[in-house]
Amino acid sequence: MKILNASQLSDLDQYSCEVQNISSWQLMERAAGLAYDEIKKTLQGESKKIKILVGPGNNGGDGLAIAYFMAEDDFEVEVLLVNFTPNRSKDNQKNLDRLKSQSKCKVTEFVENSHLPKIDSEEVVIDAIFGVGLNRPMPDFVQKLTRHVNECSSKTFCLDVPSGMYLDRSPGDSESVFQADFTLTFQTPKLSLFLPDYANCIGEVKIIDIGLSQDHLEEISTEFNFVDLSYAKTLYQPRSRFSHKGTYGHALIVGGSQLMLGSVLLSSLSCMRSGVGKTSVMMPSRGHSSLLQNLPEAMLIENQSEDYISFKELDFQPDSIGIGVGIGTSKDALKALSLWLDNATCPLVIDADALNLIAEYEGLQRQIPKKSILTPHPGELKRLIGEWKDDFEKLDKIKKLSHRLDVVILAKDAHSLCVYKNEVYVNSTGNAGMSTAGSGDVLTGLIAGLLAQGYSSLGAAVFGMYIHGLAGDFASSKRSQEAMIASDIVKHLGDSFLKLKD
Repeated sequence: MKILNASQLSDLDQYSCEVQNISSWQLMERAAGLAYDEIKKTLQGESKKIKILVGPGNNGGDGLAIAYFMAEDDFEVEVLLVNFTPNRSKDNQKNLDRLKSQSKCKVTEFVENSHLPKIDSEEVVIDAIFGVGLNRPMPDFVQKLTRHVNECSSKTFCLDVPSGMYLDRSPGDSESVFQADFTLTFQTPKLSLFLPDYANCIGEVKIIDIGLSQDHLEEISTEFNFVDLSYAKTLYQPRSRFSHKGTYGHALIVGGSQLMLGSVLLSSLSCMRSGVGKTSVMMPSRGHSSLLQNLPEAMLIENQSEDYISFKELDFQPDSIGIGVGIGTSKDALKALSLWLDNATCPLVIDADALNLIAEYEGLQRQIPKKSILTPHPGELKRLIGEWKDDFEKLDKIKKLSHRLDVVILAKDAHSLCVYKNEVYVNSTGNAGMSTAGSGDVLTGLIAGLLAQGYSSLGAAVFGMYIHGLAGDFASSKRSQEAMIASDIVKHLGDSFLKLKD
């Protein structure tokens, strides 16, 4: 699913009206009706008192239409006209006139000198002040209203995006953004909805298909994509009936150190569950018996070191190598990593302490094979690219590193970002239960297994990111987010693959 900017969204609206032979007001009516249906379904009759904050633009026009529908359905509706300008859009004015003629709801003007409204805890607040076109800070009195609502305990919805949110940058330190329990966004996801800078503003995101032109949407070129089930299905490579273990590649997992052997066990198990044909493991020799007991399907590579990974000439050619989990940052690990990088003839999946060593010893960066996949968590990412002031600067720095090294970077987060040069893929799966030791090790093994099977570097990273998060969602539904551990994710990888066949 494509993620569009404000200009592209406006173009899509206009084009859809032309080809469908409808007015912009009719499109607004359709969008508002669908949003109202979603609000009513979410509320399930729990509250009949509604306060709608309405701006003078088209986002406010949506709010006025919803107010009309709710009043017709006997909700107790109060509309607050947040008039930061005397000019109203044509469709907004049309909906305001209709609402006033209905006489079923209270309409009050809120301007700079108005008193802040009283909001009861059982009242539902709907934000329809600013939409996707915001390009400058909201007026001070609107920000004051926003802070007032945020401090209340009422349930909140916002239409399209929370008021105060920008599509192309983060808010300033002194700027307020509406904090929603539910964000009802129209037709396409918006990048800012999935960035940590807006984490406390968006609540549960629901994407509402309002029937815009799919043909034109497919024609629009964008750097940003939202990875949902439909997109994941386009990446999935089903198994052939007439195949054998050699068909699905040979992955090598290199990891572990004296006190961190569990990470390589998790990574190896996940790799095997990816569908790969064969998995070999290079780990400290003290962990060999544990691997054989827990994963007899894996093959061990002899290691002279009892406590650390080392380099060894192989008598086979791996199709992928996953390296870094649990290796530590010792001189032994540094020497081995350098040799593995120099001698690799395939792209690598590089994680954990391998990333920390690469960040500390910049010369290692020149040794990374092209099209390798780097999978940093926020701390590792900061060591690689330095500090950032906001999420958009972070994204720009990730792109620059990807360009410079010609690598895929999977920046792990609540909504992980997979970046290859200017292409950005935002993950839709995953949950806070995956914030647990070993979750990243599982991801490394999974992607290494996909890479060995013939997925492209970008395809393996994006698909692996989605499948990993989906398995976490299955695990949390069975175990709860609190009780989840990393091995639960591995146990539900099969459920993720079965979901692709639905």
